[in-house]
Amino acid sequence: MEDPVEYQLAGINQVQVMSEIGMTFPAALRSMLRQAPNIIMIGEIRDLETASIAINASLTGHLVFSTLHTNDAPSAVARLVDMGVKPFLVASSVRAILAQRLVRKLCANCRQPAELDAAALSALGLTAAQVAGSRISKAVGCELCRHRGYKGRMGIFEILEITDDIRHMINEGKSTLELRLRARETGMRTLREDGVRKVLAGLTTAEEVITASMGA
Repeated sequence: MEDPVEYQLAGINQVQVMSEIGMTFPAALRSMLRQAPNIIMIGEIRDLETASIAINASLTGHLVFSTLHTNDAPSAVARLVDMGVKPFLVASSVRAILAQRLVRKLCANCRQPAELDAAALSALGLTAAQVAGSRISKAVGCELCRHRGYKGRMGIFEILEITDDIRHMINEGKSTLELRLRARETGMRTLREDGVRKVLAGLTTAEEVITASMGA
């Protein structure tokens, strides 16, 4: 279910949402569930009705993928609860939450070695010793990238796995901050941390990551 369908994919049954004729996300989802699909993709969960049907589908054995608008992965829990979904249902149905942002990729043809200034190091939470020996690069510009210094885009990611510990915290109504801290303790890499890895590998710039991960 998409609004709109942007790409036609071979082997995938796609449905265009058309609210004016009653073909809404909930209506389409109910119809799909009657066909007992193994995997369902919902373009976006926007309201309690869609969220409730998606969660019920998950609890009855379907693999459900969807999107939410939040700042980071742990915030998705609070977003669902704010919609009216009971915390125990979120804890029981959600398996993992992926947050992503896009950054521009440095042009591999013209990028040049660079150093991070004190402001960039501070913004990324790094020290000079941590960046020693890395492949930090800067945008230059050439014919291949139309003198922009960047060519293409790539994602930076943050994955919150709903472990038994996190599930218990959701049931108890713990805050987003508490969920984030616990997830960090158990190995979750934040959006900014993933971005830093890609800056150090020379794939993008500090400016791109700082801008993309603001608020995360």
